[in-house]
Amino acid sequence: MQTLMLIALVLCFPAPPLPAQGLELSRDTPFFLPQTIYVGDQGRLIVPLGLEYNTAEPFVWDSADLLPQLPNLVFRRIEFERRGGVNRLLIDFISYEPGILLVPDLELPLMPGLPPDTEPLVVQGLELQIASILSPGQMTLSEPAPPLAAPGTSLLVYGTLALLIFLLSLGIGGSIWGRRHFAELWERFRRRHLLRMMIRFLFRLRRESSLEKDGNPGFYLTILSTEFREFLSQFTGINCRPLSAGEFKDLPLGYEEGDEDLPEKDFLCGLFRTWDTFRFSGGGIKMMDLFQALRDTEGFILALDRAEKALPLPSSTKKTTELVLDPGVPT
Repeated sequence: MQTLMLIALVLCFPAPPLPAQGLELSRDTPFFLPQTIYVGDQGRLIVPLGLEYNTAEPFVWDSADLLPQLPNLVFRRIEFERRGGVNRLLIDFISYEPGILLVPDLELPLMPGLPPDTEPLVVQGLELQIASILSPGQMTLSEPAPPLAAPGTSLLVYGTLALLIFLLSLGIGGSIWGRRHFAELWERFRRRHLLRMMIRFLFRLRRESSLEKDGNPGFYLTILSTEFREFLSQFTGINCRPLSAGEFKDLPLGYEEGDEDLPEKDFLCGLFRTWDTFRFSGGGIKMMDLFQALRDTEGFILALDRAEKALPLPSSTKKTTELVLDPGVPT
């Protein structure tokens, strides 16, 4: 009876199987997560440490100034933890080079309160095994596939090019047509703009010179003469900068002779001759002479402005009318 009971117990509770040879893992051996790490993938190396590392203080390094720096090996995080009396070092990394890579020596911080002569704790000799996605005989990647265009891209590209060509042609044609039909109107606008700018200059020069009680009138007269010559050069299209006073007598202003709004023909000649006398005679120039020069210049500019306003607006149908009413063509 006892024998039968013993046999029944053996059948109901079999003995646990023995571990197969070669499959037993040591708890002190470092291992990877995942087991195989390829180039460019993030992995973790778990390193169990012995009791001699009990004096190390747990830490987490996750900033770039604390982590080691290598060209083809990037460390993301290093942690030292102690759980249930077991010390472990966790190293998160990304490798951009296959093969066996060496981890730099890591010095662990010690717990506070230890004697000053305590030896530092250094973890060294760690290796990383990085697998390659390429076969040993083919170490180059194929050319990347051409990008796929989104639907409607061709229409957008060619439509934009056609629109740009149309706008460019329209701009060139408009500039040629406008230059031919609005050349006179543009010239009127340019001359009016020059007159307004000269009036503003005279106002600023008068205000600045009047504020200088002990200023040099000859300095302001030189500025006035230079700026006035520059204005006449742009207004008439003739270089008036090197002209002498007598050469201003025949300067064409673009208006009809005998216009009541304009001063006498030799006005500019006398004006520049007077200024040259003040500047180069060697005598002193008074402020009242400068103010008189400003008034004469302002009067001449205002006369030009009135004459410019009195001109009739240009008509684009003038040539067409002359062609229709040509007496040589029978009606």
